[in-house]
Amino acid sequence: MRKRKANTNWRLIFLYFCMSLFALIILSQVFVIQQLKDVFSQNQPEFIKVQAPRGNIFSDDGSLLAISMPLYDVHIDFKTIQTDTFQKYISGLSSQLATFFDNKTALEYELMFRNQKKKKSQYFLLKKNATYNEIKQLKSFPLFKKGQNQGGLICERKENREKPFKLLAKRTIGYEREDIKPIGIEGAYNQTLKGKDGKKLVQRISKKDFLPINSSANVLPKAGDDVISTINIDLQDVAEQALKNTLEKHKADFGCVAVMKVTTGAIKAIANLKRTEEGFFKESYNYMIGQHVEPGSTFKLASVLAGLEDGAFKLSDSVDTENGRYKFYDRVMVDSRKGGYGKITIGEAFVESSNVGISKVINQAYAKQSEKFVDRLFKLQLNTPLNIEIPAPDNPRIKTPKDSDWSGTTLPWMSIGYEVSLTPLHILTFYNAIANNGKMLKPYFVEGIKRNGKFIEQNKIEIINPSICAKSNIEQIVPLMIDVVEKGTATNIRSKQYKIAGKTGTSQLKYWERKEGQEISYQASFAGFFPAEDPKYSCIVLVNNPKENGFYGGVVAAPVFKEIADKVFASDLDLHHPYSNSKSLTVPYTKNGAKEDVQYVLNELQLPYYAENANWIIANTKGDKVVLNTRKIEQDLKNGYMPNLKGMGIQDVLFLLENSGLKVHFSGKGAIKSQSLKKGERFQNGNKIILELA
Repeated sequence: MRKRKANTNWRLIFLYFCMSLFALIILSQVFVIQQLKDVFSQNQPEFIKVQAPRGNIFSDDGSLLAISMPLYDVHIDFKTIQTDTFQKYISGLSSQLATFFDNKTALEYELMFRNQKKKKSQYFLLKKNATYNEIKQLKSFPLFKKGQNQGGLICERKENREKPFKLLAKRTIGYEREDIKPIGIEGAYNQTLKGKDGKKLVQRISKKDFLPINSSANVLPKAGDDVISTINIDLQDVAEQALKNTLEKHKADFGCVAVMKVTTGAIKAIANLKRTEEGFFKESYNYMIGQHVEPGSTFKLASVLAGLEDGAFKLSDSVDTENGRYKFYDRVMVDSRKGGYGKITIGEAFVESSNVGISKVINQAYAKQSEKFVDRLFKLQLNTPLNIEIPAPDNPRIKTPKDSDWSGTTLPWMSIGYEVSLTPLHILTFYNAIANNGKMLKPYFVEGIKRNGKFIEQNKIEIINPSICAKSNIEQIVPLMIDVVEKGTATNIRSKQYKIAGKTGTSQLKYWERKEGQEISYQASFAGFFPAEDPKYSCIVLVNNPKENGFYGGVVAAPVFKEIADKVFASDLDLHHPYSNSKSLTVPYTKNGAKEDVQYVLNELQLPYYAENANWIIANTKGDKVVLNTRKIEQDLKNGYMPNLKGMGIQDVLFLLENSGLKVHFSGKGAIKSQSLKKGERFQNGNKIILELA
């Protein structure tokens, strides 16, 4: 019995061993088949996507705001290079690469290449992220200039987005990335910009690497169209610098500013800056279109206009501001001036930005019919979504008496810009409508789409409401907005050259959350337009939580507005009174230089002149006109003699002298005062000349 049992155990053990061995054999075969399948699939040609070059984004004057600057990964296929060709050119190639990249010696390059040739490497990485100019030079090097099939050079293009002006209007230009919410113009016009992808046949040599194959089935990608924005680079630069300086001066948390063309709604500049923990500033969020705020006193324009529209009062009616404090139920309304303003007109209450004055007249007019006030605000389009092309939250909120959080104090506080929620762009759109005689326009950021340099689509002006209020009421309210700057809360930005119409705003942040004794945080703002007599541009500035050197809208935000307005006024000739040619006018000093440039200036100024037939001139004033006499500069330079350069501008002089082979050094500003090589001296190619400017 024991012997039979032992034999049975051995049989079971042997059977178990055989089954295990059989299972291992099957698993090994599966593994081998899988490996063969991978090798087989790797060697099979396949099509891969070729990303289309993304279209560019331009400013209004054609400056590039965003451009696709392709980068290249450079590989070498040593297997395709014939041995005799490799031996013939490898030393020369190594020498040029050592000089070009300056990261290895020529011997190190040659030894590396010989080792890769021995291994028959098909996809050896030489350089990542090479520029187009680098690729262009590489293709002229020994061996590489024979092309991919004989020289083994493989240049794999990959798209790379560049912003030439770096942080300028960064959030408005935006970006479009996979799995991330699209931002700005890049996101809004992604379909237009991205073009149509192509395809190319390749053969994989590893999981990540492949070799391109020439095939008639390859499809070239179609480049995206270009987007022409409304942004003006000069205004954008001024807006950002002015905002940055203000944030720094007042140690504020963040701020935003936008400039709009009154008659079109085009946004000419938009800046959004936030202070980082390190004390720097960056564009991390588009506050102008995405931050809903309680506007504060800039909303008083809507309140007063509503009262005028409904015939609730006249601007000449008086209101008692008490002693600067007035109680509505359990809450006290306070004026910024201690002791108040006494008895003043409603117009004066607006100019001085009296909280007590405005809230009292609105409460007296609408307390028993609050829905009428709200309806009027709706007719002023303050609750209308703007539906701009850039992705942004667009849910303005104006409370109504039907809302659960409406109370007896809502109306007076709403009248001075609390308990409403609007983006700065909403407020700007409203002010722009006042500047545009009541016509409210939709703000926009893109002028149109171009393909091959020609417009294929142009955005049209969109009217939200042709008349949000009576023109007669605008004619009453605009003089008050001018008085705000001339003698009210923003006299610090008064200009002698032109008039500004606007309204300051200073509001407490999260006042309903503040506990007694807790420090108050403020938001400063200024909204308006200029020139007030014939408005061309509207603008809004908002600065959040200024901590030093004041916090009022007139002190913090208004100076940013003024700096932008000054820039526009100085550069836009349409804002100046036309020149009237008068015999009593003294003819201004005119620089010597290129006749074409001098003529252009004189024609623009409508000044009389006589010009001889020459490219370069000396300007002389005779009586009431300018005489442009011939100056033989080019002839002297051609003969190797130094001409007299005095009185010329540095731009013209640099053009002439550098084209003649001279090395120019200069100091100072203005016209040429003295020259180290005197008139009549001979010179040679490469000589140095030192110029002093007056």
